[in-house]
Amino acid sequence: LLPSLGLAAGSLGQLTPEAAAGLASQAIQAFGLEVGEASVTVDQLLRTVNLFAISAGELPLALGTASRGAQAMAQSLTETLVTVGLVKNVVPGVERASTAVATAMERMADPRTQRFLRDVGVEVVDAEGRFRDFLDIATELGPALSSMTEAERSAFLQHTFGHHALLGLNAVLGQLEHGVRTSSGELVRGADAVA
Repeated sequence: LLPSLGLAAGSLGQLTPEAAAGLASQAIQAFGLEVGEASVTVDQLLRTVNLFAISAGELPLALGTASRGAQAMAQSLTETLVTVGLVKNVVPGVERASTAVATAMERMADPRTQRFLRDVGVEVVDAEGRFRDFLDIATELGPALSSMTEAERSAFLQHTFGHHALLGLNAVLGQLEHGVRTSSGELVRGADAVA
């Protein structure tokens, strides 16, 4: 109850206590979390609102849509929220941004896509066959793409991911390349931005 009330208060009127409780429950169920993790979950949701161009009222739709891809690729709540936030910073409309994230993650779970990425030196799964974090993969993909011409890069991404997934992937790659401002105002890029 307390985390839900905290989320409602932190939403500055965008979520009622009932909606906040539903959102916390949605996150816990979608990502297989324990109820005891509700406080941390709520903190992550509010941090997403503070760091990215997403409002608390948009979180239920964003999380519900993006979780489809996150489940396909076994991504954590944190990884999903950060990815949605990065995409939403660039792509207008929470439905469009979260759909782009879900589609990019689903494509990355495809063995065909994994094979194409392996050809440029980027592994999607670790030695135990578990999916790596989406943003770590994107961080490694950036330098692999930088050795290509603009036309080669575009053709590779289109062939590897398809046009539906490109929106989300390009938004993430662009944010990591150009940098993200931290809460202290520092501009960080690549792996530092992900961290």
